[in-house]
This record gives sequence, C-alpha cells and structure tokens, in this order.
Amino acid sequence: MTGGPGSSFECAWSEHWPKMRRARIVGLWLLAARACANANCDDGECEQPDATGLVQVTHKSKAKANEAEPTNPDFGPNVIVLEPGAASSAIEDRLQSLYEQYISWDEDAQFGDHRTAILLKPGEHQVDVNLWYYSGVHGLGVSPEDVIVKPGLRGEGLRVEQQPPSYPGGPLLPNTNTFWRTIENVHVAQGKLDFFVSQAAPLRSVKVDGNLYLSAGGSDWTSGGALMNSDVSGSIVTGTQQQWYTRGTLMRPYDHPAGQGSYACISCVDRESGLPFYDSWNFEQHQPDQTWHSGLTYMGAPEVFAEKPYIFFHEGQYKLRIPEVLQNHAGPDWQSGSTVGFDKVFVTKAKTTAAQINTAIAAGKHIVFTPAVYYLDEPIVVNHPNTVLLGLGFATLIPQKLPIFIGRGVIEVGNVDGVRLAGVFVQAGPMDSPDFSKAVGALVRWGKPEEPYAGTKSNPGFIYDFIARVGGPDHEPSGVGNMLEIHNGWVIGDNLWLWKADHCVSNSGALCIPQRYVNHCLVVNAENVHMYGLMAEHANDDIVVWNGEKGKRPGVHLDRIVYDDLDKGEDVLFTEHRASPGSAGSLVAAPLTPLFKPLLRFALIRWGHLRSSQL
Repeated sequence: MTGGPGSSFECAWSEHWPKMRRARIVGLWLLAARACANANCDDGECEQPDATGLVQVTHKSKAKANEAEPTNPDFGPNVIVLEPGAASSAIEDRLQSLYEQYISWDEDAQFGDHRTAILLKPGEHQVDVNLWYYSGVHGLGVSPEDVIVKPGLRGEGLRVEQQPPSYPGGPLLPNTNTFWRTIENVHVAQGKLDFFVSQAAPLRSVKVDGNLYLSAGGSDWTSGGALMNSDVSGSIVTGTQQQWYTRGTLMRPYDHPAGQGSYACISCVDRESGLPFYDSWNFEQHQPDQTWHSGLTYMGAPEVFAEKPYIFFHEGQYKLRIPEVLQNHAGPDWQSGSTVGFDKVFVTKAKTTAAQINTAIAAGKHIVFTPAVYYLDEPIVVNHPNTVLLGLGFATLIPQKLPIFIGRGVIEVGNVDGVRLAGVFVQAGPMDSPDFSKAVGALVRWGKPEEPYAGTKSNPGFIYDFIARVGGPDHEPSGVGNMLEIHNGWVIGDNLWLWKADHCVSNSGALCIPQRYVNHCLVVNAENVHMYGLMAEHANDDIVVWNGEKGKRPGVHLDRIVYDDLDKGEDVLFTEHRASPGSAGSLVAAPLTPLFKPLLRFALIRWGHLRSSQL
C-alpha cells in the first residue's frame, strides 16, 4: 500500500524525530506522520493530513528526485495505491474508516471537500471497499483483465451498498442521493457486483463475473447511472432504477422491470449471439403484447467514438493511455490506442495554480488532476490540440470571485481538435445576484462563440464523465451563466450530469441556500455535436438549448425542472414540458430530425421529465 514507510507517503522522520528509527509497524508510522504534519514546514513542503491522519510529505530532495523521475509521480495525500496481494487488516480498517466518515447524507459527507482515488496495481487484490462520497477505484492495468478484485477479510469485496440508516436501528435509506463514486478498469471476480447508485457514479471499463445489481430492490430507489465499455457475464438487474445508460458493453438483454423508467443501450453486443443488439433484437418477438417494460431501447454504434483515457502502471512506470477513434464500433474496446509517458504529463496538486496548468498545456503536456478541490484564480485555457485533461477521484475546479472570470469559462477550449476532458468536476463559484452579465460565463466553454469552428470528424473532441454543479456546499449565493457551452462541431459527450443542487428541498441536512443561479445547463451552437447519457437538471431558464444540426442519438436524456417551482402551485409537471412560463426542458431551435425524436422519446418520466405519451 502506498502510504507506508519507504513509499511516497513516508515522512522525512529524521528531520523531526532524529532519534527515531524508521519503524515498519503501522501504529508508529501513523504517529510519526501526524508529528510530521504538525511540524513547522518551510516552503509548503509538508502537506496537510487526510481524513485518517495519513499524510504525504514532499521533502526538497524527494521533490528533485520526482522531477528527475516523472514516470513515478507524486499523486498527493488523497491517492491510495495498493499493491496486489492478500488482504490486509490495516488497509481494510483505513478504507472502512473513510466509508463510515463520508457515507451519510449530511453536509460534511455529501458536500464536503474530501476526495479519494484508490489505485490498484496490476495483479490480484483481496480487498473490501464500500465506496463513499467522492471516491473512486481505478485499476492500473492496460486492460480491465490485468487487475482482479476479490473479497477481502470481511468477504464483501468491491461494492456500493444501500444507504445506511440515519440513526441507529433505523431503516435503510434509498439510494437517490448516492452520487459521486466510480469503478474503472478492473475485473470484479467476486460472483456479483452490487452497484446501487444514482447520477455521477459511472461504471467504466469493468469486467464483472456474475450479475450486476443496480439497486437493492424493495425500499431502495435509485436514479442512475451509466455503464460503459464493459463486459458483464451475468444479468444486469435494474431493479428500482429510474433510468440507466449503457454503451459499448458485452451483456445479456436488460431484464425489463415493471414500472416507469428508461433504459438505453448504445452499441451493445448480445453475449448469446455475439451480435449487436441493434441489429439482432426483435421487439415483436420478445414483447409481442407490450406487457414488458416499454422504456427500453437498443441503439446502433456511434458513427465515431473513442473510449476514455486512463493511466496505467507497467514495468515500474506510470503511463497515459489514449484510446483510438473508431468508426461504428460495437462492444467494448480494451485494445486500441496510443501510450504517452508521464514525462509528457503534468500532475497537479490542490495548490497547483491555473497559471501552472496553462503553462504545461501550452508546452504540449497532458494534465492529470489528483483528487482535491482546486480554487482557480484564472481560467484553464486549452489551445493545444489533442490535449487530455483527466481527473482522478472527482477532482473539482471552482472559480474564485474575480473579475477575470466575468463572461468567461472556467475551462476554455479553443478551436482545436482532439481535446479530451475526462472525469473532471467543475462547480460554480460565488455570485452576488442573478445578473448573469456579472457572472462566470460558463463552467466549460468549448470553442469561441465569435469564431465558429466545424471541428474534424476523424479527430473529435470528447467529454467523459463530466459533472457540473451549481450550489450544494455553498453558504453564499453561487451561480454561472451556463454550465456547458459547445461552439465547436464534432464534440462528443459520454455520461454528463449538469445539476443545479436541489437538496434545500429534498434534504435539510445539506444546508444549501436558495440563491443558486444558472441560466442553461447545456447550450449547443454547432453541428455534429453528440451527447450520450445526458442528464441536465434545474436550470432557471431553458434547461437545454440546441442550436445546430446533425446531432444524433442521445440515448438516455434526462431533463428535470426546478423543484422550487413545486411550491408555486403550478400544475405543470405532467401537462407540459416546462417548469414555469418561459422555461423549457429542451429547446431545440433547428430542425434536428436525427436528434429530436429520440431525444424526446427517451426523456424521462418522473418529476418533471417529459412524458413520452405527449409526443
């Protein structure tokens, strides 16, 4: 486990406790780490301890060594790297402690600033991990088959269980708030995988032995979710899921649960026949009397697509893998792509500035954001083609209240091809009033509104596992003009949650305030923009504005109106696709025949989703 003596977590004990020998037992190591954290560190050498008291300290000599060896980067205190091998009580106790601290619905857990990534080196791991808020497990193999996960000492394995009671002896809670956790690039070899989640909780590039359960059933209520580029040997049991988006997966047919919901599968392959569902599934044969769930669809492969970039560990070095752009590819892609050494990757820390990031991008480096909350003092600008911005552990970018952000994007992508934004969380900063002329223009602005750019089909831009949020943890008014703006053509999204936090209504423990402003969740001003697994919620004006043609097949598309309007007594939820006069769920301003019908068809049903029966 990274974090023990002799690893990158090791404190320079000799400087602070010169008479202490470097003990190799966990208890003394913890004490020494805390002592180092509390010492008078100069030049910011000592980082603050994480939630369990563990700390990463970078000594000047070690910093120079890391600069000389960029292939063995310093990922900071919020990354836990596990070596393969038998279960360890010390590891499991630490992971269980983090779970217990950050699993509840209260403000500190659900809207805290903790971020964690657990990296599993290639090999077999025996470990129990029940994921908590803002945590992710990432295999470090070239493919999911390189990292095998089996149950640890508790016999529970890797999972997301039903939300525990809010008080001792109370009932289990539904998983409607089970956000912000992920599993990527692993082989789950434990007979099944329980993954009871709602939005912003992707399963990506996983191999699952046995069934995949997406809810606990019964009293549970889940509102997910996304499964991409994966292989599930058993059944996908949707249970109480309201909606689920699956893409590029080898699987058995959905189980067609009764009730309301929407389940879309894009470029998925039937395990039995080996054929894409879109080409082989016969709805008349499998549901001739329409008694099975009708919110199900299988769709063909995207015209062009590339899987999400990821880091891996091979022969003692970390590397970045960038999958290839493929045409009309069905099923998972675990083989294609190019490899980049970490000498061409800039690894950030919580105190890394936007200026440092921009300098690295301009020099042609890719960016890996380690788990942290980053308070930016200027926009991150990407004008270098083929740049990868990859977040680990829900790395979160927040603009400070500065004039430089007025009218601009927190992340700005120029008129360049091949940029990939992956696993990055961008949150709105302070905003005094709903006057958008004085606000940050967009959380992400892709392209220049004044300079239209058609993009390139052979080298599109990609947005993967992207989270945009307005409100939630704030104790002062916050907002942004638009969450995501796309002004370039050939930009493809894969699993996006664009959310204005509404837990002032649904969860008093969140303590959020009502002054949360966002004009639109998504604005598209370009052609050939494709969004797969798009969930956009609670904008003050039109939720999605789409000005452009040739966009196709959004799969699951969720539009939720502002919950605050429920208090106005307006009976609009199921009678028209509007929250209040003048604000639409999806405003499509061009004749997008390939996009418009499936977009509306798969919009969801409950609480402000468009009724498919109204089409």
